[in-house]
Formats: sequence, structure tokens, C-alpha cells
Amino acid sequence: MKRRIFESLIDRYLHKKANKAEQSLIDQWYDTLDQEELPVEEVDEVQLWEKIQERIRSTAPKKSMVRKISYWSGAVAASLLLCFGILFWKQQHELNLIAKETHLEPGYRIFETGASQRKRVLLADGSTVVMNAYSKIKLDTVSYDRRDRVVELLAGEAFFEVKKDSAKAFIVNAQEIQTRVLGTSFTVKNYAELDDISVSVFTGKVQVTTNNNSLGVLTRGEEIRYSKNSHHSSSRAFDLATRNSWIEGRVYLKQSSFAELALAVKNIYDVDIKTDDQRIAQQRYSMPISKQLSWSATLESIKAIHHNKSRKEGRIVHIY
Repeated sequence: MKRRIFESLIDRYLHKKANKAEQSLIDQWYDTLDQEELPVEEVDEVQLWEKIQERIRSTAPKKSMVRKISYWSGAVAASLLLCFGILFWKQQHELNLIAKETHLEPGYRIFETGASQRKRVLLADGSTVVMNAYSKIKLDTVSYDRRDRVVELLAGEAFFEVKKDSAKAFIVNAQEIQTRVLGTSFTVKNYAELDDISVSVFTGKVQVTTNNNSLGVLTRGEEIRYSKNSHHSSSRAFDLATRNSWIEGRVYLKQSSFAELALAVKNIYDVDIKTDDQRIAQQRYSMPISKQLSWSATLESIKAIHHNKSRKEGRIVHIY
């Protein structure tokens, strides 16, 4: 299927002008983008797209095909694709005109995760995104990969493995921070609970900017942290072996703040820990947080580090 034809179908779908066969096809394509939770084998959206094209190419414009539509339309999902191929043959000229004349509105798609949930999303160009718990990304499914490849990290943390394309930059927007690459792997972290936005590079090279001002160019093992309050940034090296351990359900804290500790606990155990004591809020923690260890054992370890105590009120555990 020519890309502009596909885009015009998206436009018809978004404006509720698509018929049932078209709606079913587009719904199936959209659903595959947001159905995988680790460690399930990744869903290949590219292969699905190729399958759609193959179905259409294999559909010859014969009357015998038309006579069988009523039978195929009641069969399995593959039959819907075949019926839609016939529809495409009949309307190809009309759709070409629509593609030329219609100004396509963006078709935004939101992907998000909840407590203790991680998800891998395979993008149309072959790049992959692994999302941490309580994360959300936004993708324009119509314009993606036409020029630049743009993804917006609305919340949380995501690891990007970018397929190299020297003609099309891969851009991740996280509030005022923009990370631009051509082909590499890196993690962007932007939780509301934390003051800073961080960009950590695992392979290749990335450029980080804010409001068109460069914060620096990072290479393997380098990280930038940008304060959302002070608007200052700093660069440092990070541990490549443990930085993305959250993908396996573990977090290694190293001289981390109480806020970072609380976020790790929430992401892994879905438990909120808080403190009203400023002394405790300033304490630092070096310890692993893992799904392999029970919450009660982890809580005891947290308290033992600084000899603190805890009490539970509803879903909140107060440290004092």
C-alpha cells in the first residue's frame, strides 16, 4: 500500500468516514502498537504493515472476488484484509485524490504503563522503546518517519534503541528538553516526583538541547541531568551495568535521595512511602530494590540504613 494511501485511510478513520472493513483494519494495526508487556516477545508492527500490503497486492480485480465478499467478511481477521484489498482496488483513484487534497490532521497515539509494569513498543521504522512503570509516551502515527522521527515522553522513563537513518533524525521531547540522534541507544527519565530530567547514553552519540540552547553532546557512558526548577544542567559518568536494571525489575540506588528511593519503591511495589521529617528527606540511600525481594523485607532494609521507623496509614507508609 502506498504510504499516502495509508495516511488518507488514517484520516478517514479519525474523521469517522471509514466503513466497517476500513475501521477493522486500522483498529487491528493500532492495537498491535500497544499490546506488549515485557517479557512477552515483541509485536512487529512493520511485519503487520507488510502483511496488509501483501494482501492488497495479491488481490486481483476480478468479478469472482466480488461475489465472494459476503463469505469472506464473516470469516477470520485475514479475510477482512482481503475484502479490504478489493475495496482498495475499486477506490484507488478516489483515494489518490483524497491524499492529494486533504490536509491530514495528526493521529496521536498514547502508550502508557502502570505500577510494576514494563512495556516494549516497536515503532514503524524498526526502532524500539522500552517503558518503565508509570510512564507515558506520545506518538504521531501519521507523520512519524515521514521526515524526522519524533516521540514525546510525557512522563516516566524510557529506553530507546534507534534504528540508524542518516536522513531522518530521531527526536525525543521531554518538557523543554530535546534529545536528537541518528542511530543510537539511550534512556530519558522525566518523573514528576523528581526535580531533574536525565539523558543517559549507552551507544553512539546524542545531542541534548533546551529551548534551542545546547546542553552538550553525550557519548557512551555519559549522562546529563537538567533541573526543572533551577534550569541548570550537569554532566557525569554513570554505571552502564546497572543504569537500566529496571528493565529486569531491579533498581540499584547509589547515594540516592529519599525522592529517588520513594520512586523506585512505587515503580516496583506500587507502595507510596513519605516522610514529614526534613532530616529524613535529606538522607541518602545505597541499596538494591528488587521484585525478587518481598516488600516487608525491603522496608526493613530501608529503615535499618538510617535507623528509622515506619507506620502505615492506608496505602501510604510514613518513614519517621
